[in-house]
Formats: sequence, structure tokens, C-alpha cells
Amino acid sequence: MPTRYSAVYHQDLAGRIPPGSLVHVEDHDGAWSDIYLHPDHAELELVHDLNWLSRHQIGSGLWQQDWTHDGRMQEPLENLGVAVSAWEIVSPRRMPSIRSVVPIDQEGSCIWIIREGACTRELCAAMNAILQRIAGDGLWLQYWYPRNGGTRCGVTPVPSGIPALV
Repeated sequence: MPTRYSAVYHQDLAGRIPPGSLVHVEDHDGAWSDIYLHPDHAELELVHDLNWLSRHQIGSGLWQQDWTHDGRMQEPLENLGVAVSAWEIVSPRRMPSIRSVVPIDQEGSCIWIIREGACTRELCAAMNAILQRIAGDGLWLQYWYPRNGGTRCGVTPVPSGIPALV
């Protein structure tokens, strides 16, 4: 059982992803989620790196689950603009050689820079749609304790658009 907060990424070898989808997220009571990535579209190294980073971000409470009822994850996008989170694929020469993903986390956003080849562009697009729902609609909220006294980011909408590395 996960402790405090948890998000665990999996290569979906058990068939949990619905037909025609590349990503499936199961949010569970107790502030934890399982994220299943299509095994033909994500390298195992990416799954390991996402879990390594999530243990810090979510395990430390920097991102926390916040929803009102079960099944909210499957409801349509509300476009609330609470926060920005997205994956961006970049050339391997722009990445540290030992990582397949590097987060750029700042107040109001988290951009996941993904090494080209670690996942397909189709998976990246599917994940971005899910992240728009998760972060944009406030299902998971970002907390920045040291700078703003523990208040939530995203109380007011962040500027539209995703910061780009390239």
C-alpha cells in the first residue's frame, strides 16, 4: 500500500488500458494513482525514471490528489486552468545521458522533458490530454511550501500556454 501520496507508472502488460487508448489512469482513495502506459509506446527506462521522480514530487507532497468524488478522473475536461503539466519530447543531445525524463517544476506548472525515443509522439499527446485534466482541472494540486507558506498553487488560473524548452 502506498504511503501518504503516490503515483505509480506501469508498462501495461496486464491489459488495463481500454482498447484504442495508450494511457489509463486509476485514481484511488487515499491519495494514490496507478498510471498505465502502453508497452509498445513507452520504454521501460521511462517508466522507471517517471517512478523515481514521482516518489519525490508526490511522495513529498509537492503534488497532492484533490478531488470531490470517485470517478471524477473519467469525467470530461472542464478547462479550469488551475495548473499546467505536460510532456515535451526533445532530442537526446539536449538530455542528460543517464535520464529519459527531466521535470521542470515551477510554481503553477510542471513540464516533463522526455528524451526522444523513450516514448512515441502518440503516447506523449495522449498523456498531455490526461495531464490537462489532472493538473488543469485541479484533480492533483501543486504545493510550494517554502515560498508561499504552504498554500496551493493554482488558486487562480495560470497563464495559458505551456512553457517550451525548445
